[in-house]
Amino acid sequence: MTATGWSPTDSDYQARLLRAHEDLRAHAELRATDAPVRDAVLESWRRSLTARPTADASDGTGHAVLEGDDLSGARETHLFSAVLPLLRSRLIEPAVEAGLMVALGDARGRLLWVEGRPQLISRADAMGFAAGADWSEAAMGTSAPALALATAAPMQVVGAEHFHEAVHPWSCSAVPVLHPRTRELLGVLDVTGSAEAVSPLVLPLLEATSRAVQEELRALLPVGRPPQEVHRGVSRRILPRSPEARRPEILLTGRRTPLLRSAAGSSELSGRHAELLTLLHLHPDGISGAELAEDLHGTPAAEGTVRAEVVRLRRRLAEIGGPEILARPYRLQGPLESDLSRARAALERGDVEVALAQCVGDLLPASEAPAIGRLRRTLDGHLRELLLESGTSAQLWRYAQRPEAAADLEVLMAILQLAPADAPERSAAAARARDLRGESG
Repeated sequence: MTATGWSPTDSDYQARLLRAHEDLRAHAELRATDAPVRDAVLESWRRSLTARPTADASDGTGHAVLEGDDLSGARETHLFSAVLPLLRSRLIEPAVEAGLMVALGDARGRLLWVEGRPQLISRADAMGFAAGADWSEAAMGTSAPALALATAAPMQVVGAEHFHEAVHPWSCSAVPVLHPRTRELLGVLDVTGSAEAVSPLVLPLLEATSRAVQEELRALLPVGRPPQEVHRGVSRRILPRSPEARRPEILLTGRRTPLLRSAAGSSELSGRHAELLTLLHLHPDGISGAELAEDLHGTPAAEGTVRAEVVRLRRRLAEIGGPEILARPYRLQGPLESDLSRARAALERGDVEVALAQCVGDLLPASEAPAIGRLRRTLDGHLRELLLESGTSAQLWRYAQRPEAAADLEVLMAILQLAPADAPERSAAAARARDLRGESG
């Protein structure tokens, strides 16, 4: 909601926008009577009018600037390519499942990736919203990705707030992504679709993803002189990662499929291999076969089974460039990092933001191993208590989006106590709390 109590999705506001567009077409300028437009959008309209975008979205051209090898090259040299697994698990997959589209753009506003269900992609392509298209203000006028890049701030654009008439059936939310070391504008994350694209859930999801991308890039990029990458419109080669950045890393939280990343690339792990690797990772001094059997199967009598599983995991790690497993006792040779270890360290020092960014959901949610279950409950309990003690309303709402916290009334009540009256998470938390209590609106 705005300070005056109305929302950009209100029909009266959208009707005023349409009248302002008619006036704009009639007079080719914005007059004082066009003031019902939100300030940020009005300023963007004025910039768009001055730039006089030449792309006619209605004919489907969309001012495309990248095709074929040029698009492939732009993708390969942009830093988003280094964190695509994270972007897919945190943003693309949940948004597409919700019937929305996700676009990843560079600092110039060129859309490098656009993903969604085929029917939606086809509709968007007809108005020029496609991979390779330029959606900067200069090319396509007012939109959320263009505004986010122009203002370096999270933005939402609803319906007729778009400058071009062909885009009026759509709504979008977008956030900028900054280079973690130079703080220069790196690109933009956008969610586009129906009015659901500007629901109270979308901006927090985008902002959390942007922070996670910057945190992951900070770990990947060499310390010292910043690596070169695509920015300010010039394609430059990303320098090789430092030896520190090539350390194997396993991602275990909030993932349906655990992921191991190493110098050889990224590889998905089976549930049992992920369980074994997690326990070895947490016991750097070693763990016996009987202890592993107890932790994984609930009985030391399964030691023979564990021995065979370790052999298979050792072979798999050799194939994908992971750490070596030594025996007597079982232990890892060489470093292994994880989102789990970073989350636990952040929790110990009371760093809510980093803990949320690293622990993005349940630890190995599909695992039924006794030790993993204990770790999962301890980790979530620690995070929840820290959030209730010192988290902001926005941080609590990010936590409340997780499946395991969907029915947590105590968290919702904490949001209602902390959130400002006009905060989007406040109304969303109130609605969910009423639904959980079986109350009418």
